[in-house]
Amino acid sequence: MGGGMGSVPGTAYGGATDPSSLQLGEGFRIIPSVTVGERYDSNVFFAPKTPGLKRDDVVTTVAPQVRGLYAGDLYTVNATIGAIGEYYAQNSGLNYVGTNAGIFLDMSRLASRLREGTRLTVSDTYMYTPQPPAFLTGNLEGTGAHPFFTGIQAARVNMQSNTYNANISTPLNRVVNLTGSYASGFIKFGESKTAQRGTLLNMTYQTYTAGLSAATSAQDTLSLNFISSEFDSGFQGSFTTRGGVAGWSHIFSPTVTLTSNAGVSLIDGTVAGGQSTTAATSAVAPKGNLALLWKDMTTAVTFTYSVGITPTFIGESQTVLSHVVSFVLTQQMGSPQLLGTAGLNYGHGSQFGSSSTPGSAFSFTTYGGVGGVTYKFTPKTFLSLTYGYSNFDQGFGVQGYRFDRHVAQMSITQAFY
Repeated sequence: MGGGMGSVPGTAYGGATDPSSLQLGEGFRIIPSVTVGERYDSNVFFAPKTPGLKRDDVVTTVAPQVRGLYAGDLYTVNATIGAIGEYYAQNSGLNYVGTNAGIFLDMSRLASRLREGTRLTVSDTYMYTPQPPAFLTGNLEGTGAHPFFTGIQAARVNMQSNTYNANISTPLNRVVNLTGSYASGFIKFGESKTAQRGTLLNMTYQTYTAGLSAATSAQDTLSLNFISSEFDSGFQGSFTTRGGVAGWSHIFSPTVTLTSNAGVSLIDGTVAGGQSTTAATSAVAPKGNLALLWKDMTTAVTFTYSVGITPTFIGESQTVLSHVVSFVLTQQMGSPQLLGTAGLNYGHGSQFGSSSTPGSAFSFTTYGGVGGVTYKFTPKTFLSLTYGYSNFDQGFGVQGYRFDRHVAQMSITQAFY
């Protein structure tokens, strides 16, 4: 039900609903798979009720994928490339073929040859879809919100998105590690299948972090990080955020872990055609996140909350203070073959500072959930039944628009190995 996103490393529910997500001890393996699904969708246009617009439809989905796994002495690789084709029973003009690809590379063993204990990971994900997602539902990895997927929902439109991440940690002594990361990405829009409520803005971003972490006990890790982010939407303007966060991670038990960060960001830049939208040249905003993970042999639960400055990509370019809450559950139900899944998301944001155009301040409130069951006929064959609901309320000043979406889907996934 992922809005045309397909399946990439770090997949929904930790890969528990994807039979190609194997743990490879050593060697190389190619795993083809295909998902075939049928769904009822109450709002294929992601748009409010409009005269003459037939929003509901029955959609047939075919999504082939190839996963490549490699586990060696120096590094491991988890990569996918896939396509998703959809056929619409009533709105045949919406038929499309989208693409997605991703790679996760762990080079910690190689980096440890230079300095013992160093961890180094690199990942990249790409998608092309006419169904831009508001959230990344079901992802068990990561504790912060993606800057483009915080709950803002464009109407149906061709979209490309790419995200690159690199993370490194190297020990300075037995207790203290030097840490750093780099992330970059873009979002680009093409042909729109329906009228948009506001101009869509192409955007790029970069984020750098550097800091220290200290294992103060077997259960506790403290950290301090400097973070700098740059967002650029071309002639619409750009802005930067710079600040710091203090973090604390605690292992309560072998099954329960807490990770938290809190700090501030200093905002500077020009947006909305060169006019500053912040209340002052050096506005300060809160920044932080919290993630609570429970995981045992039969249950995995993740609760996350994040707050920070994110960009808009609808209407006029603005800085938005966004709050995002996510809950993800996978539960073995009676037997190893039957798995229950559930996900809840809530996002709220409003323009941070004053707008260059009176009455154009952007705000949004989005909430939704998805639940279902997956039956594993064999380790290679999964049948899934899911239902999801989402509600969107977005506005520019007094001009607002609201819509919701119901999706019921049945799909079967077959891996070949």
